[in-house]
Amino acid sequence: MRLFLLGLLLLSLNAFRVAAQPAPAPLPASVPTRIRAVENSLLPYVPVAGLPGWNLLDRMKYHRVPGLSIAVIHNYRVEWVKGYGWADTTKRLPVTPATLFSAGSISKLVTAGAALQLVQAGKLSLDAPINTYLKSWQLPENEFTRQQPVTLRRLLSHQGGTSQSSYYGFVPGKAPLPSVVDILSGQPQAESRPVIVNQVPGSGFQYSGGGYLVAQLALMDVTGQDFAALTNEVLFRPLRMRSATFAQPLPAALAARAAWAYSESSWFKGVPYLYPQQAPAGLYATPADVARFLLEVQQAYRGRGRVLTQATARAMLTPQAEVSQGTYREQMGLGAFLLQRADRTDDATRYFEHTGVNAGFLAYAIGSVVGGNGVVIMMNNNNGAAELGKELRRAVAKVYGWPGFLPDAIQPLAAASTHLDAYAGRYQRGPDEVVTFRRQDGHLVETINDGPEILVYPVGPDTVAFTDFALRGVFLRDAAGQVRGLRIPELNQQLPRLAPDQWLPGEQLRRGRIAEAVAGYRQLHLNEYQLTYLVYELLNGRPANLPAAEALLNLAQEQFPQSSIVFARWGDLYVRQANKPKAIEAYQQALRLYPEDKDVQEKLRALQP
Repeated sequence: MRLFLLGLLLLSLNAFRVAAQPAPAPLPASVPTRIRAVENSLLPYVPVAGLPGWNLLDRMKYHRVPGLSIAVIHNYRVEWVKGYGWADTTKRLPVTPATLFSAGSISKLVTAGAALQLVQAGKLSLDAPINTYLKSWQLPENEFTRQQPVTLRRLLSHQGGTSQSSYYGFVPGKAPLPSVVDILSGQPQAESRPVIVNQVPGSGFQYSGGGYLVAQLALMDVTGQDFAALTNEVLFRPLRMRSATFAQPLPAALAARAAWAYSESSWFKGVPYLYPQQAPAGLYATPADVARFLLEVQQAYRGRGRVLTQATARAMLTPQAEVSQGTYREQMGLGAFLLQRADRTDDATRYFEHTGVNAGFLAYAIGSVVGGNGVVIMMNNNNGAAELGKELRRAVAKVYGWPGFLPDAIQPLAAASTHLDAYAGRYQRGPDEVVTFRRQDGHLVETINDGPEILVYPVGPDTVAFTDFALRGVFLRDAAGQVRGLRIPELNQQLPRLAPDQWLPGEQLRRGRIAEAVAGYRQLHLNEYQLTYLVYELLNGRPANLPAAEALLNLAQEQFPQSSIVFARWGDLYVRQANKPKAIEAYQQALRLYPEDKDVQEKLRALQP
């Protein structure tokens, strides 16, 4: 396609000038200076040369994260730990280095360490069928397990083919909590499906919290110990992880130091949840505790571990499965995700990590394979905390000069305002997805639908770089030089420019044009799940949009008159409208169409005490 006329190209070249490229800053000499540097160096995914870093407290406010705690590893030791914000906003309790957080799936990383310690001791084998060790319950055999066995190695690397990717946990007060066997076998009190094998073991990566629960039971059956006691014995005590525990619920002394949970998700009940699914999700710890575990892996990798041998650490950080490929190559080790830029192959630029998300909590733990660097960040919010944690770990990587961790910085060009104004506008990326650009302070700001703002910088004639992914965008011009679209070469994607009077259905909703929005969605022929998800978002938005939700439900009812999920959403709408009789009627109809819907069963019980 012809992008622009030669004369326009020459004019464009003269309108851009290269910004200065600052040299990398040396590591500040003192720890307090390093802390201040980290606190003021938060970064987007792709750094921008010359862009001042964001301030941590400002970004906590922006992302609505009440409290955060961080432990930084440098030169094979925990160099500093610090808390920010509130552990409990109601009681006005600040976060301190002693505050415990729910670690979410970082539990899996630590569980892998415990399992490998038992492998070292000869009590388990990585490659024997896992049913060899299971006494109180057996993983059901089927057509998949008859082709390949489920082994501990495959469970720890998410290649066991097991089901149940994650668990929701329980609101405090449920008594008694389901046992591990209850959960694995899918008993009613577990409120989750049984764990089964639903693909050939070893055939590929399939993230499975259920698989880690199988591994937990194997550890318990082999040792005859409770999981919390076992992990305390083989890991927490020898590694001086003094506040770490898998006990669920927390012992009173630790609960007194634990952060409260916060979430904007509509399903969240406003309290810290309990996770009897300990190995997948039950760990509580401080960032310093988790950092000491990362240090153990790092030290063991070079033959200086306290509880793990060098062979064990190297096996843990050896790729077992491919996870994703892009700017970074992500692989799965034994319990640890392995991360490295796609253009690097040396050990110095390899990192191991795990993310943890539980109701009202989010945490990141990452360490370098060699060099003794790392950071653990734990927060009491599971919404905006996802971006905040990434921004903060990039700040640590920048200040401490982690080799090959950050993407290459964007080198922005100064562009004439007339060029930026020509790019400003709306572009269609999908049937109901609009990308909007506006000019701000010599660059562009992008939003996708009504999502967060993304900084975009000019890097050449009609070419921009995005800070949320390592991508380039090329604005397309017609023969008259008018911008008519945007091309993303790396994605082989082209976005046509929308005319000022051309609105997508979602935009019509945001403009309050409900009838026009419904007409647009009717033409898109969405399925029942897509339509009812839109209704869910409208019912649970802040603020909720009940008229729009009702209009889309009428459309869903028209197109899918026998859909249980449509009736379930009608029940949700009537609850919001305080119309109890109609809510009961809608939920009852949903159950007539799908009697196994436990969510609707619970909602109906709440209306019929």
